[in-house]
Amino acid sequence: MDLLTEGLAPYVEIKLRAVHQDNWVRIVSNSFRDDRGRVNGQSVDWDAQALLTVMWDQWNTVFRNELGHFERSLVSELREVRNRWAHQQSFEFDDAFRVLDSVDRLLTAIHAENVEIVKHEKSDLLESHVADAVNTQVQRNAFQRNKWWVIAIYTFCCGLIIVHGINAGKAGNYALISVVFLVFLYLIYQQFKMEPPLLFGPRECRRCHRIIYRKMCPYCEATE
Repeated sequence: MDLLTEGLAPYVEIKLRAVHQDNWVRIVSNSFRDDRGRVNGQSVDWDAQALLTVMWDQWNTVFRNELGHFERSLVSELREVRNRWAHQQSFEFDDAFRVLDSVDRLLTAIHAENVEIVKHEKSDLLESHVADAVNTQVQRNAFQRNKWWVIAIYTFCCGLIIVHGINAGKAGNYALISVVFLVFLYLIYQQFKMEPPLLFGPRECRRCHRIIYRKMCPYCEATE
């Protein structure tokens, strides 16, 4: 939202001044009926909510000559997003990417100076998401391969011990063979049941043994 504010504020002020002249602050103050503190003399303390509200309220008077229905729909969408953000609702990747894309499109339409920064943020978010998805799949595949290798080794060792015990032919070997067989059978069963490790969400860091909530441990990163 800071990038949106940075890109929109100069454009909105220029357009308001062009239409309303010296009365622009008084006119836009009507959009801040519940937040009069935003207006300070001949200036406005802009944030994303204030900018989007003023654009919506002044659309027909100020902005419709340069921006179309599509840009107005972006303003409406971003107002809703800002309300969700203010109420600390969670955003999944799809939501976050759509927000950045909408900000990118709106700032592109007004030729904002910081639009390239928004494009870079959007690209970074997408690359990070794809990289995480690929890494997750790679780790899951590696886990499955390792699991089958362990099962194969258990099976081989169990068979080797059983064959050796049978060939030895000593009294009591059959009882030992039965115990060994049951132990290895249990170990193989546990391997079959084993699920891939939790890569995201609450889990214990393998290095510092603290509970973390993201892929990289912030405690270990701070000590490196």
